[in-house]
Amino acid sequence: MFSHFALLAFDFGENSGYIVAAVVIIIVLASIIPIFRKAKGPSKKTLTEHTLGILRSYTRTGLTVNDQPQIKMTLDGILPDGSTRPITVKQIIDLTSLHALQQGSVFPLAYDPETGNGAIDKEPIREKLQDLLDRYISKRNPNGLSYDERQRIKRHGREHKAMLTDLRLTGQAENGCTEVTATVRIDGKDGSERVLKRTFWILDSELDNLTVGKFVNISVVEDEEPWFSILQPIDKITF
Repeated sequence: MFSHFALLAFDFGENSGYIVAAVVIIIVLASIIPIFRKAKGPSKKTLTEHTLGILRSYTRTGLTVNDQPQIKMTLDGILPDGSTRPITVKQIIDLTSLHALQQGSVFPLAYDPETGNGAIDKEPIREKLQDLLDRYISKRNPNGLSYDERQRIKRHGREHKAMLTDLRLTGQAENGCTEVTATVRIDGKDGSERVLKRTFWILDSELDNLTVGKFVNISVVEDEEPWFSILQPIDKITF
């Protein structure tokens, strides 16, 4: 059985687009990065590693620059094998944007592997971050897609807009994930209708974003028995 997978997407202007991964996680960096201001921090020469950081907590340090507060963020940085390590980031942030810092939200980071100190990565490599996310979610949701299956989706999945016509819980749940059965309908330009149904595991924070009767973006793999994943933006999902 295939599981729901995450899609990671970045908004880079003309180069914006989706990158398939495991649940449907779409990081819109255009809305995340600008809330952070330039501030003195670790030397860029030491920030040799790049990753995604999952926010676990933050506090205000008491320092302000032009009336904007500095915060100290504690994050779980995703390692190449899908495990995590702690990373600390001190950053100036727009006061009006503090609400965007929610536990479990994700940020692109550059960090020093020796000290664990880092900074918000202003020039992330989206393909690398997507691969890290694939590996992390494969561990986070072991009932879902494997890393290799996620790579197959990136190579062979085709995007469609579809109507979510039914969503039912199977009664199975563990570790912040729930098994559901979803039915979607793809409407063709010629008036035709294509209905797909699949049972898969989904993160609880993804489940909260789904409403029967609304349109969703999906990726369909045309195997002998076609299957699909529902795509969601990462800024709507927490880990």
